[in-house]
Amino acid sequence: MRVAVLGPTYPFRGATGHYVAPMVEHLKKRHEVLFISYTRQYPDFLYPGRTQKDDSRFYQPTESVPAFSFLNPLSWRRSARMVAEFGADAVVLQWVYSQMALQFRGFTHWVRKYSPRTMVIFVCHNVVPHEHRFMDRALTRAAFHGADALIVHDESSRKAALGLRPGAEVRRADLPTFEFFNRGDYDREKARRELGLDERARVALYFGHVRPYKGLSHLVEALPALLETVDGFHLLVVGEFWEDRRGYEERIEALGMRDRVTIVDRYVRNEEVGRYFGAADLVVLPYVTASASGILQIAYAFSKPVVTTRVGGLPEVVEEGRTGFLVPPGDPSALADAIAGFFARDDAAGFAAAIERYRERFSWDALVDVLEEVASGDAKGPGPHATF
Repeated sequence: MRVAVLGPTYPFRGATGHYVAPMVEHLKKRHEVLFISYTRQYPDFLYPGRTQKDDSRFYQPTESVPAFSFLNPLSWRRSARMVAEFGADAVVLQWVYSQMALQFRGFTHWVRKYSPRTMVIFVCHNVVPHEHRFMDRALTRAAFHGADALIVHDESSRKAALGLRPGAEVRRADLPTFEFFNRGDYDREKARRELGLDERARVALYFGHVRPYKGLSHLVEALPALLETVDGFHLLVVGEFWEDRRGYEERIEALGMRDRVTIVDRYVRNEEVGRYFGAADLVVLPYVTASASGILQIAYAFSKPVVTTRVGGLPEVVEEGRTGFLVPPGDPSALADAIAGFFARDDAAGFAAAIERYRERFSWDALVDVLEEVASGDAKGPGPHATF
């Protein structure tokens, strides 16, 4: 089978690039693959972070043809022609933001024109954004109309996709584990030494962009209870703030916790990720809303248990008491109890062993299996091709 893939890759920042590269490499083990990458994602004013460029020295190399630009409709047409000339049986697009609706609608239009036999598959990392804007649902609905099938990573996203595209073929495939980040170059001792953390400290890690829906404020409010019940507790907050950092710092100061919290307010390069996960005993994801979580799958790559919330697809990928703990969203008291309960059990090795067994479920080959089923028409559904 010939498969074309459209999506971002290094040197653009973002979890989607870390997803596309291993997906392409695993597809190449079984099929002929053409990877069409972006020359530009979108204008900087649409990006809430400081820069879209990733200056990591370590990344997964993946051969691609840079051709698709957010701002250039001619590039959408040219990319579709490349799909046709390649003779693709399927083209796989990465759906993340509603800002890409016009571009994807244009691209799928030209794919239909130049290569009507090619199946169009959207892999949906988010069906709609966690922080909704006025036109998000309408834009997403318009983009999805150009797809023959949608692949999502959790049941809540499957239902959301069907709500926007009733009767569509929507398949679920687990978000794979990001083993790429665990190069084995940071053990606990080295990581803590470089971060200036006491070897005996009990360290919890919040990792990733700081945005309202990710719930860091609730974790901050859990700190007083944690410091009463967990000796040597320390919180690492690692990731670029996409909202006002001062409010968090002022609240931490008011709670008298400044010496128990380390904030690293920047994008963390790939080669540094192991330092923070290596230093942590536990990863905390206090999300208010969610679908699937790439951070959770990074935690599993390092065999680190998680405390997270019962929202979106997170309960589908956490075994309570074995790979982590689930709490209600927006509940600092429940967060504190779960974190304290983990440290009271004092069984890091037991959690790590359970995670290593459990993460076999989250393989890249399993994702490719689902892509193959959809592209070959083995999945149940309306089949090719959607009406544009």
